[in-house]
Amino acid sequence: MYRRKIIYEQAAILILGALLAGLIIHNHFFSFKTFKGYYTIGVILNNLELTPNDLKVGQLVIKRKVDQINKQGGINGRELRIKYLDDKGSPQVARDIVEKTIKDKHMIGYVGCWSSTRSKAISEIVGPARMPFIGGYTLTTLFDDYPTMFTAEQGIKDVSARFDLLLKSKYKRLAFIGKTGDLYTIALLEQMQKLAKADPSVKIVYKKWYPSDYNYTKTDYDSLTRDLANTKPDFLLLSFESGITSTFLKHLRRAGIHAPVFTALGDLGFVVSQLDSKLAGELYDLNVVGIPGTYNLRMQEQIPTFMNEVGSDGALEMQLNFGARLADSIGILAEAAKSDEGAADENIREQINKGVQQFIDGKRIYRGWFEDWYFTKDKAIAGDVLLAWKPTALPRHMLAPEQYMRLNDTLRKVPVFFTHMDMVEINRVSDTDGSFYATFYLEITSSSKINIQQIDFTNAARSETSHEYLLDIKPVRMNEITGEMPLYNYMFKISGKFLFEPDLKNYPFDTQKFAIHFQPATATQPFLVQPSITALHDSVFAIKGWHYRNQYVGYDHDIISYVNTFTDSQLTLPYYKFSYTYVLDRARVDFFLKVFVPLLVILIVTYFSVFIPLLGFETLEGIQVTALLASIALYFSAYKPEMEYATISDKIFIFTYIMITSLIGTSILQFVKRKKHGMESKVARIYQRVVFPIIILVFTLFIIS
Repeated sequence: MYRRKIIYEQAAILILGALLAGLIIHNHFFSFKTFKGYYTIGVILNNLELTPNDLKVGQLVIKRKVDQINKQGGINGRELRIKYLDDKGSPQVARDIVEKTIKDKHMIGYVGCWSSTRSKAISEIVGPARMPFIGGYTLTTLFDDYPTMFTAEQGIKDVSARFDLLLKSKYKRLAFIGKTGDLYTIALLEQMQKLAKADPSVKIVYKKWYPSDYNYTKTDYDSLTRDLANTKPDFLLLSFESGITSTFLKHLRRAGIHAPVFTALGDLGFVVSQLDSKLAGELYDLNVVGIPGTYNLRMQEQIPTFMNEVGSDGALEMQLNFGARLADSIGILAEAAKSDEGAADENIREQINKGVQQFIDGKRIYRGWFEDWYFTKDKAIAGDVLLAWKPTALPRHMLAPEQYMRLNDTLRKVPVFFTHMDMVEINRVSDTDGSFYATFYLEITSSSKINIQQIDFTNAARSETSHEYLLDIKPVRMNEITGEMPLYNYMFKISGKFLFEPDLKNYPFDTQKFAIHFQPATATQPFLVQPSITALHDSVFAIKGWHYRNQYVGYDHDIISYVNTFTDSQLTLPYYKFSYTYVLDRARVDFFLKVFVPLLVILIVTYFSVFIPLLGFETLEGIQVTALLASIALYFSAYKPEMEYATISDKIFIFTYIMITSLIGTSILQFVKRKKHGMESKVARIYQRVVFPIIILVFTLFIIS
C-alpha cells in the first residue's frame, strides 16, 4: 500500500511537470496575440520588370517587417495584412486595381508603384480619397495637389539638378531615344532642351520616340544606328526598361556607336548584368540605390537570416534593398498610425496622414531597415542623388569621381575616395576587452588632394590619458596621375588597436566580424567611398587562432538631427559611415585539445564504470563522483569568456554534468533494487549500457560536424 502511494505521488509530480513544460513551450513558440480586427496595406508591384526571385525576396522581407509589426501589437490593436497588386507595367491596370481595392474599408494605404506615369494614373483616385500612399515616383510636381501622396524616391528637383551638372560637364551633341508617354522620360528630355536653349553650343542632334508596346525589328535597329552614325552624338539619353535598354545597347555598340549612354528608366545594375562588358561601353545612371560594390550595413545584419530561406542568385543585395524600401514604407505607415488615444475605424486613414506629415523636414525620423527616413517639403524621401558610372574599360559600375550632396540646402561637390585595403595582420584578439590589433595598407585615389586627417577611424581605441587614437599612420607614397581628369593616389600603412563587439553565444564555434570603421572627420566636409572589386581583396594575411571566411565593404547612412535654439526649428544633416569588415571563424583546435577531448575521456571512463558489479558499488560510485568533480574542475580551469549568457562551451559542460549525474542516479537505483529484479533495474541497466553511449556518440558527432 505504501509503495503504491509513492508511485502515485511520483506519477502526479511527473504529470504536473510535463504540463508545466508544455505550457512554457506553448507560450514561447505558439502563443499569438489576439487582435480585434485587421487592416490591409496594398503593395503595388510590376511582375513584368521583376523576376520571380526578385518578387520572392521582396515579399519575404515585407513579411518579416509585417510579422514584427504584429508582434508589437499591430496597428492600434488590429492585425496588419498585406495585399499584393500587379499593375503589369500599365497605367490603366494600375488605376483599375486601385479602383477595385480602395473601397475596402480595411484598406488603409498603398506602397510601391515604381513609376511616375503609373503613380499619376492612380493619383486621380488615391488623391481625392485622401488614401495614404508612399510610391516610387520622381516627378513630385505632378502630385502637389495631393498632400497624402509621398514617394520613396528623390524628387525631380534634385534629380534635374544632378542631371544638369552631368550634361554641363563635357557634352555638346545630345541625342534622345525614349518611350512615348512616360512622364519621367519627358521631364529628362525637357531638361536637355532647356540646356540647349540656354547654351547655343549645346544641340540636340537626334530625337526618337517609340510606343511602350512597340515590337522592334532588325529594320528598326538598323535605321536607328544609321541615323545615330550620321548625327554623331557625344551623349545619348536612352529611356526604356532594363531589358529593352540592354537590347538597344547591343545593336548600338556593334554598329560602332560608342557615345556615353544614360540609362534613364533602366536600372544600371540590371543593364550591366545583361551585357558583355565590351558591348556595354560607357554608361551613366542617377539615383542608384546605395553605393555600388558595398553593402548597406543595416541590411547586412539581415542577410544571414534571409540566405537560409531564399538562397542567392547573384542579386540578393539588390533584391533585399528593394524589399527593404517597401518594408520601410509599410513601417512608416504603421508608425504614423500610432496614437495616444487610438483611432476609430473611420478615422484611421486620416490618423496615418496626420502622422506621416510629422516626417516632413525631419521633425520626426523613421529608423528603417534600409536607412533613416524623412521627407522633404516636396514629399520625397530626403537623400542624395548619386551618379553611377560604368567606364568603358571596366566590367562593373561604380560611383562617378564627381558627386554632389545637398548640404545646408545647397548642392556641393564632394570627393569620392576610391579605396583598397590590404590587410597585413590581425592579432591579439581579446574577447573580454572586445579589441584586436590590426596592420594594413590603405590605398586611396581621388580627384582631389587628400589629408589623412580628413578620415576619422571611429572604432580605433583611444589612450586613457591623452584620449588620442592609438594608431600609427605612415605615408608610403603619393602619386599624381595626369589625364583628362587629374587623380591623386595615396598609400598609408596603418597599425593600431581597434574595438569590436564580440558575439560569443556560439563560442568556441563562433564567427566574429573585425571591422575597420571610418567616416569624415567633420560632417561639413563629407566624402564618399568606392571600394575596389571583391576579386582584388587579399584573403591571405597573418592571423593566429582564426580562419578567414570572407570580407565586405559596407556603409551606413545616418541622419543627424539637431535644433536651432534661436528659431526653435529642427534641422538635419546627412552622414555617411564606411567599414571594411573581415569575417573570421575561430580556430577550434585549442578547445578540442584542452576541453572537448578531456571531457570525452571523462565520459568514456565513467561509462566503463557501469560494468563494475554492484558488489563493488563503493568503487563504482567513487569513479562516477570523481568524474563529476573532475569535469567541474576542468570548467573552472579552462578559458571561458565572461558573459551574461551561456555559450556553447558552457552548454557542453552542462551536458557532461547531466550525463554523469544520470549515471550516478541510475547506479544508486540499481543498488537499491539489487534484490528485486524489477522493471526499474532493467530500464536503468539499459539506459547505462545502451542509451547513454548512443547519446554521447550522437552528441560528439554533432559537435565535430
